[in-house]
Amino acid sequence: MTAGLLEKESTGGATARVGFEYQDAYVLQNLPRWLAQCAFSHVVSEAVGDVQVCYYAPARAVRHLMVEAKSHALSSTEFWDEVARFKQAHEASALEHVQFALVCPAYNGKTSPFVAMLERLRGVGLSYQAHSTILQRDREEVLAWAKKQEVSEDLAAFALHHVEFAAYSAESADAAFAGEVERHLPSIDLTGKQAARLRDRFKEYIASSSSGPVYRNQLESALTEVLAGNSTRWAGTPTRVSLSGEGAVLEQLALPADEFVGLKRSAKVASDWQELSESAQDIAAFLARNTERRRVALDGRQGMSAACLLGHAFRATNNFVLHVEHNGVVYRTDVYEQAAGPFFHTSVQSGTPDAAQGAMSIAFTTEVGADLDLALVGVPEGTSVLSLSGKPVASHAEMNLAVAEAKAALVKFRSEHRLEVLHLFIKGPAAFAMLLGHRLNGVCRVQLYDWVEGAYRATALLDA
Repeated sequence: MTAGLLEKESTGGATARVGFEYQDAYVLQNLPRWLAQCAFSHVVSEAVGDVQVCYYAPARAVRHLMVEAKSHALSSTEFWDEVARFKQAHEASALEHVQFALVCPAYNGKTSPFVAMLERLRGVGLSYQAHSTILQRDREEVLAWAKKQEVSEDLAAFALHHVEFAAYSAESADAAFAGEVERHLPSIDLTGKQAARLRDRFKEYIASSSSGPVYRNQLESALTEVLAGNSTRWAGTPTRVSLSGEGAVLEQLALPADEFVGLKRSAKVASDWQELSESAQDIAAFLARNTERRRVALDGRQGMSAACLLGHAFRATNNFVLHVEHNGVVYRTDVYEQAAGPFFHTSVQSGTPDAAQGAMSIAFTTEVGADLDLALVGVPEGTSVLSLSGKPVASHAEMNLAVAEAKAALVKFRSEHRLEVLHLFIKGPAAFAMLLGHRLNGVCRVQLYDWVEGAYRATALLDA
């Protein structure tokens, strides 16, 4: 048996579109949950599996949750045959088929103990560390149970680590739909009539899903249309991008920015910074293709260079709005109120007239001073230097003022000195660096620096 789009098991149902009621009901009830998952891209029926739920992967790749939805209680033989098919799909394309789910109305007496044990490990077991000796012992007990049932350890281990099992009743799909929307998309408040209209629109899309993918932006457009003039809260809900690579799951949009903080930065070279930048731009492109809601929530507690790089990836000129969370405050780039200025004291040290590179230091409460002189050793001679020194940021309005003044000073400095490259040193709140990066468009190439082990070190290079 093979796992492919042209195999008999994949094409039979799609050709006739028979027996789809059960899996269509499952898709309908789960669409609100998938829409709440930031990395969800599209869903298709009758591909390699009954249902393929597709998620963002870097470089325009796709990761799949492969679902087999069976409308009858499976025998033990059918149960393990489905797991074996999952395993075959994973082995054929491990980078694409990464997660699996087996759905049916009920499990029989021979398989229900196995399902119950896995539910226990994936439920209350989450309160333990992943490498807990207790969890390890319990996993071994699961494998021992499967061995007694004459199931190979290899197949049982695959089910243990890769397959979710769900008991699902299709009769509840229509009635449960509105509740699923309320549960997973709390910013949406549908009337009974609106919920029915949205359910019918989603059903139309699901009915076409065996002919081709149903994309996230199609579902969101239907949602916006049904909400009509009452879509403000939904439109204002940001997409969260996790900035921790460790433990990232299929449903998340995640970047390993935590690897570029503190002493970990000392091991990073230019190619590492370039890879982080490209990964962030990949996610920005995914959002631009898949949703009109270009709002992104980011944790502002990053290193200076990583913060500025991330802001630049989701920049204003590409219509992104940032929600930057920092020390209990959320700085939103669609809130424009500014405090009275000026915020910064400005000084300029002019270099040689023909120098194509310049340096800019931005400091809050603590001058860059001698640290900058040391950093400029690696910068061409005759470089002009712009220095901004300010005070602590006390409010959203002051942060807006600081970002606006810094951007204006940078643009003026670049224009007056005809700069092609600007070396940027920031000593202040990381949220400021992220918000400034968000506004760094139409200037010149910007070389960022971080303070690492007692000296400034070149990190990421931002294109104009």
